Order: sequence, then C-alpha cells, then structure tokens
Amino acid sequence: MKKGTMSLADCCADHLSAGIIRLCNFAFAVVESGRCRLGRTPVRNITTNDLVHWLESDERSPVLVDVRSDAELAISRISGAITRKQFESAPRSYSGRPVVAYCTVGGRSYLFAAKLVDSGVDAVNYRDSILGWCDAGLPLVKADGRPTTDVHPYWRLFKVPDSYQVRMSS
Repeated sequence: MKKGTMSLADCCADHLSAGIIRLCNFAFAVVESGRCRLGRTPVRNITTNDLVHWLESDERSPVLVDVRSDAELAISRISGAITRKQFESAPRSYSGRPVVAYCTVGGRSYLFAAKLVDSGVDAVNYRDSILGWCDAGLPLVKADGRPTTDVHPYWRLFKVPDSYQVRMSS
C-alpha cells in the first residue's frame, strides 16, 4: 500500500468512529433539549480552544474534573485535572470555582456536568474531551504528573493522532 493511503478497514473504522461521535452529540443534544423543556438550567459546552484560553487566562481557574474510568485515568489525563472521586470526596473544597468536566468524547462528562448544574454548581462540559485535546496536539500527563504521549481512547475504534500511543491498560 502506498504511503499516505488508508486501508479499507482503517477507512471504515474512521467513519464508524466519527459516526459514533455524531450519534453521541445528537443524543446528548436531545437529552439537553428535554432538560431545558423541563425548566432545568442548560449545560454549557466548551471547546478545546475555549478550555485552553480559560486555562491560560487570568480568570478564576476552573476545577478540571476527569470523569473517565480508573483504567483510563491510569494511562493519562490533562495536566491539573482531578478525578471524579477526588471531586466528590470533598466538593466543598472547590466551592466558588467553576467546574469543567471531561471524558473521552463528552458524553459521560455531560451527564456529570448536568448533575452538578442541577445541584447549583457552576459547571460546564468540555465537549471535545480528551480526544479533542489530543486532536489539538496538547500535552497529557500520567497520574503522577510526568508527561506522556499515552492515551486510553475508551474504544480502540476511536482514533488519536499518530503522535500519541494508544494504551488500553497500564
């Protein structure tokens, strides 16, 4: 196969991955529409650019909460992020700070952000989540803070840029 060409299997996997993400986006838009019809406070979504700007600005720094599984967290996370367990074990210690939730593609984090918003917390969903972070070529760290290019994409089907290494377990 010529360099730069994609196999049929890879092409199908890319289309399936993109289709799953589109389906998730649609499903959570429907859920959000229903929540709003019930009079609940909307869950705001932010993009990778929004998050990078926020983290680099002098504004009130957000609490970045990674809601992925222990297996995913064991591989890598965005620098400065805490786990959902850490947040839930001491939520009062973060009061007054906005919360940014993220996962792999923004679904689990949307549900977590919705729960927080419903309880009165200033929370947003980082919709692009870790796959968007990787697509932007941004750095990841291990749980101990050391830099890494390893990422757990939840499913092998989800593609990450070649500059990252897919790891499904530590």
